Amino acid sequence: MGLLLDIQDKVPLQLRGLSKLSGISAVEKRRRLLLSHQGQRQLVGCWRDQRENLNDEVHLFRDNGKWIMASWFSDGCHSLDEMNAIDTADGVRLEEKDGNVFGEYLLLQGNDTLAFCNENGCYCTAEKISF
Repeated sequence: MGLLLDIQDKVPLQLRGLSKLSGISAVEKRRRLLLSHQGQRQLVGCWRDQRENLNDEVHLFRDNGKWIMASWFSDGCHSLDEMNAIDTADGVRLEEKDGNVFGEYLLLQGNDTLAFCNENGCYCTAEKISF
C-alpha cells in the first residue's frame, strides 16, 4: 500500500481523486468532467455502443467550430479526441484528427443516428441516449 500512496502523490492535481482507487465511481468521474467543461462546449448528442461486451458511450460536442468526441468506456476509462469533420451526402463523416489505426470513422446522420464505419461501409449503429 505504501507504493500506491507514493504514486498518488505524483499524480497531477487535476487527476487526484478521480480514480476507482479513491472510491469515486466512473459515473461520478463522468459527471465531474462534464461539469468542468459546462458552458464551453455545445453538446450534439450522446450514444451507447451496445455491441457484445461493450456498452461504451460516445458524446459529441462542438467547441468553437471544432468537433470533439468524448468516449466513456465500460471499464471507467475516458478519452477525448478532436475530430475532422467532412460533410458528405450520407451525413457528417467524423474521423479522429490523429488517425485511427483500424481505419474506422463515425457517420452522424442528422442529430439522431451515429454509425460506426470503415472502408467496407457502416457496420453498427449506436443507440441515442438522453443525458
